Amino acid sequence: MKINNTIDILNNNLVTIAGLPDGTVIVPDSAILDKSLPSQSESSWQSEASVNSPTLKLAQSKVDISRKAEDLTKSERLPKIGLQAGWSIDGPILVEVPPINRNLSYWYVGVGVSYNISSLFKTNKSLSRSRAATVHATDELVAARENTELAVRADYIRYLESYEELNTQQKSVELAERNYNTVFTRYSADMALITDMLDAANSKLDAEQQLVNARINIIYYYYKLLFTSGKI
Repeated sequence: MKINNTIDILNNNLVTIAGLPDGTVIVPDSAILDKSLPSQSESSWQSEASVNSPTLKLAQSKVDISRKAEDLTKSERLPKIGLQAGWSIDGPILVEVPPINRNLSYWYVGVGVSYNISSLFKTNKSLSRSRAATVHATDELVAARENTELAVRADYIRYLESYEELNTQQKSVELAERNYNTVFTRYSADMALITDMLDAANSKLDAEQQLVNARINIIYYYYKLLFTSGKI
């Protein structure tokens, strides 16, 4: 009853978080427990994380934005150069008496240069703030890289550890089954109590449960590696 209630609670939580229709029943893929997951070196996971990690991409975007803001602030110190070209026509000529019925056509090309003197005083403070923001964003990027590398390394170690745990639990199940068969034989010959039989059965059941948990841990840390490296 407790297991069924727990499954119902988890199912309701997943349905609500995923925004699925009420009454949806999520069935886990139990076949994945028997699949062999790919084995990659830590360096390959680190390479994947350096390229695909959302945390690193966000930190890099902040650095790029800060550098762009710094460049814009620097551009305020530069003179503004403008190029103009145009054509106009006037007529008739009314300044003459009598007026001359004639049109005059003008072509003109010009270059304008302007410079804001106040930028010499205002830009320094803005540029200092922009540079400080760039340094801060760069420090955050370095910290994000370090944290990502540490997270990938920790998950990779746990991933390898889960395989060792699986081997241990497989041996525990084997020993628990031997003990159960021995106690069952003794119980059948009236050489063991029912309590001994129950203890052996509970030990066997617990070992089998720990074996399933070990297989689940392999899958969990594999997908955790995928998440940390930004592949999902």
